[in-house]
Amino acid sequence: MKIRIVAFALLLTVFLPLAASAQSKLNVHKVAEGVWMAEPEQGANIGWFLISDGVVVVDGGNDAAIARAALEQIAATAGKPVRYLVLTHAHGDHAGGIPVFAAAGAQIICHENSAAAAAYLLQSAPVAADARPRQGVLAISERLVFFGASRRAAIYYLGPGHTQGDLIVLLPEDKILFSGDLVVNGRLPYLQSADADPRGWEHILSRLGALDVATIVPGHGPAGTRQSVVDTLAYVRKVNALATDFIRTRVPDDLYEMKLREPDNRVQNVTVGPQHIANVRSAVKIERARLEKSSGT
Repeated sequence: MKIRIVAFALLLTVFLPLAASAQSKLNVHKVAEGVWMAEPEQGANIGWFLISDGVVVVDGGNDAAIARAALEQIAATAGKPVRYLVLTHAHGDHAGGIPVFAAAGAQIICHENSAAAAAYLLQSAPVAADARPRQGVLAISERLVFFGASRRAAIYYLGPGHTQGDLIVLLPEDKILFSGDLVVNGRLPYLQSADADPRGWEHILSRLGALDVATIVPGHGPAGTRQSVVDTLAYVRKVNALATDFIRTRVPDDLYEMKLREPDNRVQNVTVGPQHIANVRSAVKIERARLEKSSGT
């Protein structure tokens, strides 16, 4: 599948902190006209944007309390009902609050590889006596595009990466990308998911680097720029190269930290700490399993 985006004039992106109640514990920013993001104290970012007569939300928060606080902020900023909630993937810090959004009338959208987990989170939550009947999740395989509205928005699946079911949300005219955990800003990517695919992730980031976007809203942390894609790609690519080399040279597990401190194995601006070491170990394990599968052993 190819993504073709027509180049548009660069839009000026603003990050204006909005007033948030003491109870909300959300740091809300206006990203562009009709587009917002919130950084909670715990869990993943929540994004939302106006489209036609409603709001599309990206990720549902860590839990019910954060989801309810997000709904309050959405009402205060966008002033329209939430029509859809898109899960970039079904990890709990992104999806824990989806029952609250569903109860408010949102249709939950995710990739088909995340559908079982999302449906479980949705159906296992307590139901209020006056709640509307629950609906299932809407699972997509490759893409879903909103046309004919005030804003064009596209949801894409580009293959396995951080998980087997990562989705991105692209606002082409606004030049904004909601990347989930595929792109990070000022932190290390997390390559330790049970279903991670570091080589697929590298391929995805190469494709994202070709998009005409100015602002990246990541799954965690503040919004970034195209440089966030470049930096994340450089890290994932280096970890994949290290994994290949460690397998080839049969580096013992207890020597990983020492090897990663060698000058040729260092990653620029990355501390050789527990998170980085764990990422390399995970990449080695995944790459070794891939090689064994391809060789039939």
